[in-house]
Amino acid sequence: MRVSNLRIGQILINSGDITEEQLDEVLEKQKTVKKRVADLLIEEGFVTEQQVCKALEKQLYIPYVDLDTIPIPEELSSLIPEEMAQKNLVIPVEQEGRFLTVAIADPLNYQGLKDISIATKLKIKPVIAEASKITAKLRDMYAAQKAMDDAKEFLESNSNKSQAQKEAEEAAAQDASANDQPIIRFVNTMIEEAIFSKTSDIHIEPMEKCLRIRFRIDGKLQTYMETAPELIPSVTSRIKFIGNMNIAERRIPQDGRINYRVAGKEIDFRISVLPSLFGEKIVMRITTSLGFELKKENIGFLPPNLEKFNHLVKSNRGIILVTGATGSGKSTTLYTALHEVMGEDINIITVEDPVEMICPGITQVQTNDKAGLTFAAALRSILRQDPDIIMIGEMRDNETAGIAVTAAITGHLVLSTLHTYDAPSSVARLVDMGIEPYMVSSALLGIIAQKLVRRLCVECKEAYSPDENERIGLGLKPDEPITLYRKVGCEKCNKKGYKGRIAVHEVLMMTPTIRKAITAGDDTDKLRAKAVEEGMIPMKENVRIDVLKGLTSYEVYLETTINNE
Repeated sequence: MRVSNLRIGQILINSGDITEEQLDEVLEKQKTVKKRVADLLIEEGFVTEQQVCKALEKQLYIPYVDLDTIPIPEELSSLIPEEMAQKNLVIPVEQEGRFLTVAIADPLNYQGLKDISIATKLKIKPVIAEASKITAKLRDMYAAQKAMDDAKEFLESNSNKSQAQKEAEEAAAQDASANDQPIIRFVNTMIEEAIFSKTSDIHIEPMEKCLRIRFRIDGKLQTYMETAPELIPSVTSRIKFIGNMNIAERRIPQDGRINYRVAGKEIDFRISVLPSLFGEKIVMRITTSLGFELKKENIGFLPPNLEKFNHLVKSNRGIILVTGATGSGKSTTLYTALHEVMGEDINIITVEDPVEMICPGITQVQTNDKAGLTFAAALRSILRQDPDIIMIGEMRDNETAGIAVTAAITGHLVLSTLHTYDAPSSVARLVDMGIEPYMVSSALLGIIAQKLVRRLCVECKEAYSPDENERIGLGLKPDEPITLYRKVGCEKCNKKGYKGRIAVHEVLMMTPTIRKAITAGDDTDKLRAKAVEEGMIPMKENVRIDVLKGLTSYEVYLETTINNE
């Protein structure tokens, strides 16, 4: 192996990635900690993993590969044992005859490369890749196979259905942290894969000839696995047990909750079990916002809407409504609003069904209809707890809405949600619930309607010039110079062309004109027209702006337009 005489720090200086002062700072720190210079530079944020890899490429004359851009054949997972791959942070990327190309984070790990050569009986050709990307690829490569192996082991050890049912009960009785049973390992692997994939919901569906598991990622269901139907009772029993549900009860729906720890983070799941023809269908919703900080800048507001949001949360009385379909991020927006205003001098109490996110410093009440603790009952008690701010998970009925309106008018700030598709129709919904129009106009401060739309993958999106129909659809002039972007599909976005979602909004503020229109009983169309005159940016326009920014595609714009009209 040829090696450059230049050290990695000097290579990074020569390439302009770091300064001599930054290198000196890291070298001084290295005297007290046993870490490589490259690792310390990354920790301090002076360089990225990719910059270090490219510096190693120059130093060691070993090629760098971007694992996000190359497909790895599934059959290669059988070449290197998972434990060995994880220990050495190495992943096979290509086999040509007797040669195996492997991506490794530390190309100077000669012993690890030697062990892999002995294990595979192949000659090893190393290439350099980022440790984080190798870790992610290893998870993708081995996790599904691990789950299938656990399922196979379980089926082989339980050849008849009665024995399988017995095993299910035994597995369910194990401690939640146990992992010696194949069915426990199967469920744990499934949950962890869902978390790492940034899944919002796990669907576990008993079918006549298989057990199908699907993940909802970026709003779309994707098949994770289909396995033998004999696993249905075991998987169901295991999840019901860790969700504190009745394992023996299979005739009625049940709800539960799981708190799962992975990679040092606590993840909350809300579980729904529904009896179906071939067993109990389970939906597990991940209620912890994965990779999302509760900051108003992260919600995706356009600058004018962010200004309106700031004005709303600084109010000390009235109702702020967040509306949208199920799964549109309403709760996250509410929690962000609470995060913005919480402090030692403010008493915040929430009433929710269920409590979706634990917020230290806030009193959170979980409703329990069987025990008589309904939204309305909880609200009546909360008003005697000297609250400054009340958050209601959802306005579901006339009684709850009436108490919320009364609380707002008597000097409390109330935040809540409604299931409507836009902001103006929320007014009609409140009136339909029995609230007098003059009370609605007096109590409301503003309505935030939101929807999540797919974000184009930044790695593979393709620039193009819009055609005549697209220009007309977006309201552009025929000769206006503009660049749009469309989906392509790559390894990083799983060939979908989209990765992640962005929120689009319309914010209806209660101006004097809008209050008069509500009191006068104007219908939704008239209210919308007046709201636009008063400065409301329609949701359709928000999506159009995001298309022009290159955040999403014209295809998504059409979907949103069709769904909203």
